[in-house]
Amino acid sequence: KILKNNHPSIAKTYNNIASVYSDQGKYDDALSMYNKSLKIKLTQLGDNHPSIADTYNNIASVYDNQGKYDDALSMYNKSLKIDLTQLGDNHPSIATTFRNIASVYKDQGKYDDALSMLL
Repeated sequence: KILKNNHPSIAKTYNNIASVYSDQGKYDDALSMYNKSLKIKLTQLGDNHPSIADTYNNIASVYDNQGKYDDALSMYNKSLKIDLTQLGDNHPSIATTFRNIASVYKDQGKYDDALSMLL
């Protein structure tokens, strides 16, 4: 069976390819694949689905690895907003995103901000 270009399985495949690229340090390729995945997910799932938040988190991680901290924080905050709305403030994904934001602040030398995210 051939899947349409906007099938959710295609988005998942793009996401998996992006993860491999990211692990290899091929960040531009990773971003390209994550953005393809995001485009499909936004079309199929809408703006506020937890899977969208996961993709924002993945994109943020790439930006963090590239040293693009402001872009990373922007993506992490988009992810956090969706997860807080859809999953509630006690979901493990919230803690993960707070930890990720703290890591960016640490990388920027903003230790008080990093600590505040962890408390």
